[in-house]
Amino acid sequence: MTTDAPVSPHRAPRGEINLHDERITTDTPNEMWGTDGVRIKTVDDGLVWVFSAVDHCDAYCAGTHTVKAGDRFAALEPISRGLQSEFGGVGARMGVGLTLRMNHGSQYTCDDFHNQLKFWGITPSYAFVAEPQTNGVAERFNRTMKEQVIHGRIFRNIEDVRAAVVDFKDRYNREWRREKLGFMSPLEARQARMFKQAA
Repeated sequence: MTTDAPVSPHRAPRGEINLHDERITTDTPNEMWGTDGVRIKTVDDGLVWVFSAVDHCDAYCAGTHTVKAGDRFAALEPISRGLQSEFGGVGARMGVGLTLRMNHGSQYTCDDFHNQLKFWGITPSYAFVAEPQTNGVAERFNRTMKEQVIHGRIFRNIEDVRAAVVDFKDRYNREWRREKLGFMSPLEARQARMFKQAA
């Protein structure tokens, strides 16, 4: 039986529906990053988490973090690594001008996560509920990573996952050709934009 009615009347959408009808990409690097986490099964360590931070301008992966416990502190780590490499540090207000797009997972809605973003000067931006495309940049990176190095592979432990993710991130940034970037890699597109801005 097919029906458009919700499973429970108590789970019906409340308030006005936010329709995503604008683009989520930016014209400048380090203006908005998307972040998300995925779980990957291992033989010895069970499920482990991989968190990533991906730029909305050129899909450049600024940071990843592979960890057993997918808590708020683990979710902050790829942001911290990205700030270190792209902004030069993780001190107070190092991320001013950066917006972080994320979903409504418990890691991203807790006070500790928000307080750290505030310390860094990063503006939080939540994807629309039930519209994963509004966090599509991070979602797309994770999908590509899973298709290329996760699916069809058996990982012994968290170290195997970590090595595969780091290797993929580096190859993706340097070599992954994207049509929306004129078939440049994320790193090539980023360097071209930075050169143009400096000129």
